[in-house]
Amino acid sequence: MAIRPSAVVATIRRVLLVAGVAALCGVLLAGLALPVVAGLGLTARESADTFAAMPADLEPGPMAQTSYLYDADGQVLASFFEENRVPVGLDQIAPVMKDAILAIEDDRFYERGPIDIQGTLRAFLRNVEAGETQGGGSTLTQQYVKQVRISQATTPEEVAEVQASSGVEGYRRKLEELRMAVQVEQELTKDEILERYLNIAFFGSRSYGIEAAARTYFSTSAAELTLPQAALLAGIVQQPVAYDPTRDPEAALGRRNVVLNRMAATGRITEAEAAEARQTDLGLNLSATPNGCVPSYAGYFCDYVVHELLTMPELGETPEERQAMLERGGLRVETTISASAQQAAQAAVSDRVAPTDSAIGSLATVQPNNGYIRAMANSRTYGVEGNGVSSINYAVDENMGGGNGIQSGSTFKAFVLAAAIDQGIPLNTSINSPQQVNLRVNSFDTCEGRIRSSETWSPKNSTGSGTFNLRTGTERSVNTFFAQLEQRTGLCAPATIAQSAGVMRADLDENGEVQPLAQVPSFTLGANEVSPLSMAAAYAMFANRGVHCPTTSVVRVTDAAGNVLVDHTQPTCEQVLKPEVADAVNSVLQGVIHNPGATGNRMRLDDGRPAAGKTGTTNGAIAVWFVGYTPQLSTAVAVADVDGRLESLDGRTYNGERIREACGGCIPGPIWKQMMDDALEGAEEIPFTAPDPETIRGVTVPVPDVRGMDADAAIQTLQDAGFSAAVGGEVNSDLQEGLVVSTDPGAGAEVVSGSNVTLTVSNGEPEEPTDDFTVGPPVEPPVFGDEDGNDNGNEGGGNDGWRDGFLNTIP
Repeated sequence: MAIRPSAVVATIRRVLLVAGVAALCGVLLAGLALPVVAGLGLTARESADTFAAMPADLEPGPMAQTSYLYDADGQVLASFFEENRVPVGLDQIAPVMKDAILAIEDDRFYERGPIDIQGTLRAFLRNVEAGETQGGGSTLTQQYVKQVRISQATTPEEVAEVQASSGVEGYRRKLEELRMAVQVEQELTKDEILERYLNIAFFGSRSYGIEAAARTYFSTSAAELTLPQAALLAGIVQQPVAYDPTRDPEAALGRRNVVLNRMAATGRITEAEAAEARQTDLGLNLSATPNGCVPSYAGYFCDYVVHELLTMPELGETPEERQAMLERGGLRVETTISASAQQAAQAAVSDRVAPTDSAIGSLATVQPNNGYIRAMANSRTYGVEGNGVSSINYAVDENMGGGNGIQSGSTFKAFVLAAAIDQGIPLNTSINSPQQVNLRVNSFDTCEGRIRSSETWSPKNSTGSGTFNLRTGTERSVNTFFAQLEQRTGLCAPATIAQSAGVMRADLDENGEVQPLAQVPSFTLGANEVSPLSMAAAYAMFANRGVHCPTTSVVRVTDAAGNVLVDHTQPTCEQVLKPEVADAVNSVLQGVIHNPGATGNRMRLDDGRPAAGKTGTTNGAIAVWFVGYTPQLSTAVAVADVDGRLESLDGRTYNGERIREACGGCIPGPIWKQMMDDALEGAEEIPFTAPDPETIRGVTVPVPDVRGMDADAAIQTLQDAGFSAAVGGEVNSDLQEGLVVSTDPGAGAEVVSGSNVTLTVSNGEPEEPTDDFTVGPPVEPPVFGDEDGNDNGNEGGGNDGWRDGFLNTIP
């Protein structure tokens, strides 16, 4: 019979291929294919030397693990992974799962060494015939080696190299894995290898390791897997995509039954058990592990946490290394968010500004004594795309995932007020504040010196004119008053206070760097674009008696081994203002909420607890603010046009309600009040520290309601609040001297000197106080501004003449 030339050529090609492989990789020829070695004339020694020279050390390193973010209550907030994996010990894996994987992948794993000589030789000869490395004959140890090498690959090209299956490269890869498998079995026990294999193997559906697979497919743990479940998972590892039951249930079911048959054939289960298991369906109970912030109940806060983690050098030298640590390092990130405060914040924002409204509502809450961010909410839904959906976190600065910032309106007046008090300007300092003032720009000083300009700045009020002091000017937010006060303080001092308390411009400069606040005359009226988070932090400094604690979303970060990488449990804080200055600011800003006629008087909290704050409305009402605080929480709320139009908020509809004139007291103010009422419900009522008499001389401060009490009870109540009291005009010797007191909570108390006492009893002729301090009903003084307490963009106006007959000094 004649031999066809084509057959001869094919035979020659196969011989040449074998010769080439033998010359490159002597290991297979030496240990596994001795007949072929003899046929090609290579010696076993030459092949063994080649094998011995191959790299043997396998440095598996830490397996990629899922990182978790937790809220302040210890509940999972979000998870991050490159490979969804939860490592478990061998004792945490059901015995039936171990039996299943051994039966189908390496039945004699515990009886033999790292290489299946017979199986590998059969695979070698079969592959030579086929002309490529098709697999087969791999022990569980060899498979573990391959999985480790794949996990270490960082590029698609490296992965392809590890998985090479054809020609010389395929044999090189196979031989290297054989050499490493020998070394692995010298260093690890069989149980250790099996445990590592079950934790590194890919089970499809983004599940790496047996624990993640059990959770993904059956919503159970590896320890609780049943026989049919274990057989299904064991069958997947050979071809994770082809046998993925969520992709091809029929193929997965068939493969599962193959595993069951193999388990019965190897004696790991009985034939009856296999038959019963084969009668069951797949029994899937899918439970996807969310990856990233989108599924979180606090998506914007989660996004901020990620941005903060990427700034932490403890997690890596570069942002890329820190991102890899988050996605592979199995981190436990304990965050600062309070679930109750967050839910209150989101509800308050959503109740008044809908996701699809043209404006946005944004809120941030900070705990004053440690800088912990307790809540963060936006009216738009966190996400990548969709109507009413945004990935921009308007509550934070641009470099932390935010937008370009929001003009702050008159909330910046608090920094000018603080600078004035710090410079010794008395609170009863009066300034004539007409409807409009014309001020030379070159009359203002910055940190760099006097501004050089020939221009004139002409701020104006919208609700009248008059003479105001630091207290009344703040309560009514009088623009022309603060413009002139800012002339006296200079721009450097208030800007320095704000920046030291964490307020910088929210937008970045052309080089992508954070920008300092612009020191311009309109500073006090909110010319700078800032974020709610920075404003909440700054006002938290006032609440914390002048101490600023840098804001953070992270309490502690530990790695997969439990090592603490980041610890913010003891925050590093800085004294920005003297305590007595902050106390005075607090007393004035309390008047904004508690005193009649003030722009924020509708924001009194339901339980009557002390609170302080400031409204803010920009020129043209493109943004409105309310920033307020108690000693426990500081919250900033902004409602703004942020989509580039920069149009007035007047006359727009907010979650179905049309508001004719936008103002700090009518949109963000109610959001603030609702959030704080809900977040503080049941919390201890903590008073602000009573201000020093010399510091707050001339200011009205809220006082306890002592109407109807006898003298002893009234005096004790006032004393507990830090006030002095008088009966019949004499300062009680049991109380500290200095503060004056009113028994009318609507009027407050005015400090006129270190020993005088003011007692308000009516809005007419003074009544003679009785021994039991019983007085008539509280008097409602005139309301300043419009009937809603609207600041109307300029927040000024009114006069103080009504007090002439209202506060009466008892001689």
